[in-house]
Amino acid sequence: MSKIHDIAAKYQITEATVRTLLEGLQTTSGFQVQFNSAELGGMGQWQSGMVMIGDMFNDGLKAKVAALCAELASFVREHQATQPEEREKKDATVAAPIKTIPATFSGSQNGTKYAYYAPQNVLQLEEDGTVSRYSTEGLTLWGVQQSQDGTGKKLKFTHAGGTITVDDLKPAVE
Repeated sequence: MSKIHDIAAKYQITEATVRTLLEGLQTTSGFQVQFNSAELGGMGQWQSGMVMIGDMFNDGLKAKVAALCAELASFVREHQATQPEEREKKDATVAAPIKTIPATFSGSQNGTKYAYYAPQNVLQLEEDGTVSRYSTEGLTLWGVQQSQDGTGKKLKFTHAGGTITVDDLKPAVE
């Protein structure tokens, strides 16, 4: 029996949903996660002490999501603390060459990892193992949201002037 199987059984959700949450939490060292899962009330997000789900009046489901995410976040933090070499190797793949600089904000949605480095004016995305960097010169990004384009895969980033997508940005100069 694996940890994922045990947690899925405990919360009566699929292992795929547990894996998705776990992957999202791993990108933020267990501090927050955004998700889109029918089992968890649609689009939502969790950060310790805060839960938002699409099914906003379902308090029982909110409590379930809060407990599930807290348990997974604890697991992520414990696992990362016991395997620093493995985490450093993963970080080198995901964020090289700016892995030594902490991201202003980072996260993951629907298989796309993102990290924004404000001092360097760089937005970095990783999708299907491919890392792309974009220049944010002249912009200060504040956050990320999922586009309602029907696929749910296009991310929009908020700034003082509104929202942008990576299509609005130029590739970063390496």
